[in-house]
Amino acid sequence: MKVGIVGGSFDPIHYGHIQMAKTALQDLACDEVWFMPTKSTPLKDRSLTADVHRLAMIQRVMAYDDRFRLCTLEMDREGKSYTIDTVKTLKQKYPAYEFIWMIGNDQLAQFDQWKDPEELTSLIQFVCVDRDGQLVPTEYPIQRIHMEAMPVSSSEIRQGNKLNYVPYTVLGYIYEHRLYVENFIAARETRHRYKHSVSVAHLCEEMALANGLDGQKAYYIGLFHDIAKNMDVQHMEQWMDAICPENKKWAVPVWHGFVGSEIVNRVFYLDDPQIKNAIYHHVLGDDHDDPYAMIVFCADKTDPLRGYDSTDLINQCKADIYQGFWAVKNENDKYLEEGK
Repeated sequence: MKVGIVGGSFDPIHYGHIQMAKTALQDLACDEVWFMPTKSTPLKDRSLTADVHRLAMIQRVMAYDDRFRLCTLEMDREGKSYTIDTVKTLKQKYPAYEFIWMIGNDQLAQFDQWKDPEELTSLIQFVCVDRDGQLVPTEYPIQRIHMEAMPVSSSEIRQGNKLNYVPYTVLGYIYEHRLYVENFIAARETRHRYKHSVSVAHLCEEMALANGLDGQKAYYIGLFHDIAKNMDVQHMEQWMDAICPENKKWAVPVWHGFVGSEIVNRVFYLDDPQIKNAIYHHVLGDDHDDPYAMIVFCADKTDPLRGYDSTDLINQCKADIYQGFWAVKNENDKYLEEGK
């Protein structure tokens, strides 16, 4: 049995990892590929997402090929996870197996920082998969092979970038369990705007649940409602010209609702017409039929972080979103009229 090992934190797993596994099967004639998630990574200073979530995301990739396997040897080990210990355990447990450890250029560049790198390369074959076109120099006897370019990293995905490199089932799990999603917002909004968006998201969820609606859907509407707020005018105008030039009649501060409704779908792959509709209408509050559009309008206007006592209006929205919506809208219209 010839087994390729693809190790990593898989936080989250993406098509780069999958392509590396396919390369082991196709180019190295491996019979199986074992995905080896680590419990903690000595060369990273951040906390990893909970084991249960990383395992669940990897499990969703197993269906891509019946030669894919999940090996939890490192994750089951307490404390720091060193590859040298894993290799020795593998050779002891599976003496008849031939193992090939797959790494990328990023790991090759810091291979001298691994524990006992000379002994490692004497115990097991290492293969570096070039997935970014760069030739990293090394003093170690590590084979190099090329694979289809996969210009993506888990850190980029955790910031909400390159989500098209995440398998659909994995992305669904991320949204289902709200993994990384507040980072998506933090990476694109000012600190003040980010805090407002998170606050509105939770208020939307509370209002939705109180009205017997989908709290998760409402949470995402609130979280993404201002996603285009910090976009520069020139960039926003390009979006407006592409998606709804007829709406350029509105003042520029209104545009972020129209643009944001497209961004949630085209950039973040939240393909839900109610999410899109609610964000589209949240600035003007001109959808009087869709309760989710009403909820985000009300939550945006009554966000406690705005600094005034909105308790009564919030309670009215929780009791009945239709009546609460008109109460909030009337208050907002009065405020705008007084500000003229």
